[in-house]
Amino acid sequence: MIDGSSSEEEQTLVLSWLRDFNHAENGPFMASLEDGAEQPFFLVSRDDAGQVIGGLQGLTLYRWLKIEIMAVHPDARGRGIGTQLMKAAEQRGIECGCDFAYVDTMSHQAPAFYRGLGYLESGRLEDWDSHGHDKFFFTKALNAEA
Repeated sequence: MIDGSSSEEEQTLVLSWLRDFNHAENGPFMASLEDGAEQPFFLVSRDDAGQVIGGLQGLTLYRWLKIEIMAVHPDARGRGIGTQLMKAAEQRGIECGCDFAYVDTMSHQAPAFYRGLGYLESGRLEDWDSHGHDKFFFTKALNAEA
């Protein structure tokens, strides 16, 4: 019988099964996550008056930089602020030992922007939002030797 309702305790129980399995199969990695291996960061871009006009949320984890969110104020778009934020994030990743970066975006958002920065499409979910928009996954080598 499949039941669509569950208590918080039941949800915690089910999630513990996955956590325990992951610890058994990949203990060092799971322990490193618990020890803070993921290093989140947030960058902002400001105009000459000190007002925030863009921002980027990311994290580093071992050899990977993840771009989670990047946005630029509508009035500041097209002036290179997104590129500056991405370059700063990539530099942060390199300084933290990352060899690769990844990001996902929707077809109505910024696939051309990421391609222009050297990101390569590594996957796509067609009609991801059920409204005709695809979700793209992009990766980039930050280290020429990677």
